[in-house]
Amino acid sequence: MWQSVRQLPKASGLPLKGFLPVETATRLLAPIHPFLDSIRVAVGLPDSHWREIYLPVLRNYAELSQRLPASEAHHHAESGGLLRHGLETMLEALMLRRNQLLPPGAPAEEIARQQDLWTYATATSALLHDVGKPITDLVVTYMLPAGGKPQRWQPLTAPLPAGAHYQFRFNPQRQYHRHALIPPLLAHRILPHAGLHWLASEPAVFDAWLATISGDNDAGPLAAIAHEADGISVARDLSGGVRTRSPAARAKPLSERLLTGLRHMVKEGEVSLNRPGASGFVADGGLWLVSKRVLDHLREHLTKEGQTGIPSRNDRLMDELQQWHVIQPNGDKAVWYCNIEIGDWCQALTCLRMDVTQIWPSLKEVPITIDISVTPVDRDPEKQGQATLDSAVALKPAGGAKLTADLVDGTSPTGSRHANNTLAIIHPAEPSSSCDDLPLPFDPPDAAKTTETQSGTADTLCADPSPSTAGALAPAPATVRDENIDIGRRFVEWLTQNIREERVEINTPRARLHVLPEGLAMITPGIFRDFSPEHWDRAQKRFQKLKLHAKTIRDTNIWTCQVAKGRKRSAVKVMLIPDAETVLGVNIPAPNPAMTLINAT
Repeated sequence: MWQSVRQLPKASGLPLKGFLPVETATRLLAPIHPFLDSIRVAVGLPDSHWREIYLPVLRNYAELSQRLPASEAHHHAESGGLLRHGLETMLEALMLRRNQLLPPGAPAEEIARQQDLWTYATATSALLHDVGKPITDLVVTYMLPAGGKPQRWQPLTAPLPAGAHYQFRFNPQRQYHRHALIPPLLAHRILPHAGLHWLASEPAVFDAWLATISGDNDAGPLAAIAHEADGISVARDLSGGVRTRSPAARAKPLSERLLTGLRHMVKEGEVSLNRPGASGFVADGGLWLVSKRVLDHLREHLTKEGQTGIPSRNDRLMDELQQWHVIQPNGDKAVWYCNIEIGDWCQALTCLRMDVTQIWPSLKEVPITIDISVTPVDRDPEKQGQATLDSAVALKPAGGAKLTADLVDGTSPTGSRHANNTLAIIHPAEPSSSCDDLPLPFDPPDAAKTTETQSGTADTLCADPSPSTAGALAPAPATVRDENIDIGRRFVEWLTQNIREERVEINTPRARLHVLPEGLAMITPGIFRDFSPEHWDRAQKRFQKLKLHAKTIRDTNIWTCQVAKGRKRSAVKVMLIPDAETVLGVNIPAPNPAMTLINAT
């Protein structure tokens, strides 16, 4: 029977505020012996085998996990959450294992012969799924009994020293799901030699086990069991329920689960912030979330986690958030009508407003953008005949024109749907002849050729690429004949999408994009030709009008870079976007040592 493992021993005798003592496995596991007994029964092996290959796994995992949480603001976020989540997932996997015949399709005698080995592979792969978090998600420092300066702990090399005290913080640069790549590096720290030798004795079992602990969710039934067991543990924790609990036990309120989901989405970057087209904006001590877009995403996020009781209507979600003071009301309504400006970019959106401390308990963690402003307006777009609230987008292009975008959910005022938010013209934009008439250099001789994915029909946008085109550049907008469409902004959206989805090469010999210490260098006009073979020149000129790039000391737009290829040196012409991660809202790699910005043209 499943037992709750929420109660862990209390720490005592701390030498410094915020430090915890390194505890033995015996002390950490003592309060949860009934839970370990459930695992023991599910395994179904003699005591000698349990002590030799299973008990060391549990002890080693407990000593590595200590009191660390499994997440910052999501599931199992309390002290000791990592240990609790690992053991819950292990037991759930053993329960799911009972319904599986492994290896699939094997004769009955072979299934019987390998039964215990597949069970061991199931239990250990499920336990190891989050073991990499102390390396990727946390920064742990410790102090030895003799004192001295705190030292950073590296779990790959050694356990926390006995008798030491430690503290932890979450790594602000952590990358979502990167921890899933670490378990193979720590397997030898958790599994005893006898267990590893047993797994390696059957190549098919070992291959499935290794693929599963490497984060391959498509590695067959073993990976499917681990993934489902993880989801069950997460959903139970976020819902506040357990399989066996007293009649007085209560599930977590819906408002608490909604807030937990919002915190997770914001902190993991699933809700983009403080850039044109983002889903959230921080200004004046408040977090403004684009209402429909964020609520739809939140519902999908909670549903994927296996949570139940999530309303299907956004107004119900808003009522819940407003009732429990998670969001700040606008009079008697939940939504605010706002004009949001970032530099030359302006958007009219319907937002939910939250105090920043709802997401970031420490004000030091709050992201700041200097040139952003959110201005509530006392008007209701619905009363003015607009079809929806989240969609009315007013852009201020370089020529002073106003454009309105399709609805955020893809529905235009006329009811049509598009894969990309096609812009509909309201006022004529400034003609391209008013842009800077600067000389545009030729491509370097070894530049990559334009891909075939750039073709399309006039006056339409290509749909999102199918899975079969993964690895190629996402389709650019088709040939644009209408001079009024701001093709420069389309180029920025196309560039951002390809970088974010890792469809464009960076820092390779054939790449159009290279990272320099000064910013992101775009080889020109090659990158613009990739975007629009027929109208690349107008795309480049309109991009220049957005003023996202840096100019040379001679006030020109084109820079010269030297490229080192062995002993050979060549030069390319580039446009430079300083601080591209902030401007485009993407992650870029380290600078390319083979390319150097030398002088302006």
